[in-house]
Amino acid sequence: MKIVGVALFTLLSSCVVATAQTSVEADIAAKTVRTDVFPQPEIGFPGDVVAWPQVEISNLDGYRPIRMDIYAPRDRSRKRPAVLWVHGGGWSRGDARTSGAYKNWPAVLASLAARGFVVASVDYRLSGEARFPAQIQDVKAAIRHLRLQSDVLGVDASRIYLWGGSAGGHLASLAALTCGAPEYEPQPSTGRLERREIAALEDREAPVASDCVQGAALWYGVFDLEHTPAVNVARLLGCDPSICSDVARAASPLHRVGKSPPPMLLIHGTKDETVAASQSEAMATALRAAGGSAELLMIPGVDHGLMGDTAQATREANLRALGRTFAFLESLARR
Repeated sequence: MKIVGVALFTLLSSCVVATAQTSVEADIAAKTVRTDVFPQPEIGFPGDVVAWPQVEISNLDGYRPIRMDIYAPRDRSRKRPAVLWVHGGGWSRGDARTSGAYKNWPAVLASLAARGFVVASVDYRLSGEARFPAQIQDVKAAIRHLRLQSDVLGVDASRIYLWGGSAGGHLASLAALTCGAPEYEPQPSTGRLERREIAALEDREAPVASDCVQGAALWYGVFDLEHTPAVNVARLLGCDPSICSDVARAASPLHRVGKSPPPMLLIHGTKDETVAASQSEAMATALRAAGGSAELLMIPGVDHGLMGDTAQATREANLRALGRTFAFLESLARR
């Protein structure tokens, strides 16, 4: 018992000494600080491209920050066209750094940047986080961010294009066709502001950047939510499309084609069992009927995600789609 008591006394004494010798340092502000001050890394890619991961573009009260990765040529002495990638995943999963069978999607996006583009990839809110139109609002917030930060990023604000696959093809095409639509106005980024700052912001009219784009490349996109047999659509809209057909129709790019839509490239596999290839065919027809330019590439023998029966077939289909997409974007940039 005596030995235990001595040991305890020694331990307590050492704790007191350690506490007495320990000091802390921290910068303390006069009010609550909400700004994200974590050091922003810069990552190098081949072709003299640099990337900034997870750049915050919007902070919404009640939600996680909306972020996107940005890839750009290191030389920003002149302004370049921008491309915003919108990922797929049935609106319920996926992220800014994945796409189908590509092993390294960031490297693909960086390779596009090496061709003279500023490339961004957005992590919009998924359907389990927020119902539609949250997703399209986040895409439009990303477009605006590219314009608002055009001087910093080296973006030519008059040349911004969208590129999306599957559910991302739906969002990209819908954003391209609803320029300035009030129902899809991005939510105010007030999550880092104090209440008095929010009130002051509401009292004045802040300049708003355009959410218009000058073209879009769409891979196996969903253009008609009324006739897409997937449970993901109901999760996105919060209702069964067969019951709320008016809601599904309003959210369908096929039914939002207005006069003189921006030029679009549509790519689809003829054996797609998730999203029928006829959706891209119908979309191309509607765009042309409205006076727009629509290129349609149907790749035979491949399923959704341009997945073939063999690894080689998948590789060939994806490389074909990628080459056609890069050529399309470069042609838009030359106009």
